[in-house]
Amino acid sequence: MLGGQANTGWVKPTGSMVQPDGSGNGFGWGQISHLLGWVFYVGGLDVEEVTAITHRSERSGADLTDAALMRCVGGASISLSGGCEWPGNEHGEEATGKHFDIRIFGAHGVLSYGGDDKDPSSGRLELRRHDGAPSRVVEGFLMENTAQEGDGPESLQNFVAACRGLEHRNGADQEVGLQAVRVLDALYRSAASGKTEKAL
Repeated sequence: MLGGQANTGWVKPTGSMVQPDGSGNGFGWGQISHLLGWVFYVGGLDVEEVTAITHRSERSGADLTDAALMRCVGGASISLSGGCEWPGNEHGEEATGKHFDIRIFGAHGVLSYGGDDKDPSSGRLELRRHDGAPSRVVEGFLMENTAQEGDGPESLQNFVAACRGLEHRNGADQEVGLQAVRVLDALYRSAASGKTEKAL
């Protein structure tokens, strides 16, 4: 999808997305935004600056793979890599999922979350502590629901419930959204300039 030119909404940058080198839309805005939302929701981090590279499709110009190192307020750092080169087709006759592998290293241990978003039994959430305490594990992997049937993804159902004044869960509030937008903007600016860029 990102390698072809037909799906212009996913591959062609517009407005403030456009960088001096012509880059600005693709895997970062299209998919890394979801991953960043999870990391910021769980970690509560505030990114100060980003150093990034992207690899772009020769046909569409969209970034297909991205890598970034981020410095956060308080000294924490985030190392990120992602790409749309995972074999298979989410929208093919035999749909394949996206693979996630997230690890947050902290003073007291490591939080891991990963799996295939098409297969809830493929992964788990695990907290391993440095003090030798038993690991805490929650089996199952729930990240994105892209099923076409039913009432739509849980994010949309919660949005509709919020609009109707019903009970809902906001998994990506304004702070999470702002952090993701700030980081992706800095990621694309850094990839275009070849320099570390401030998250504005």
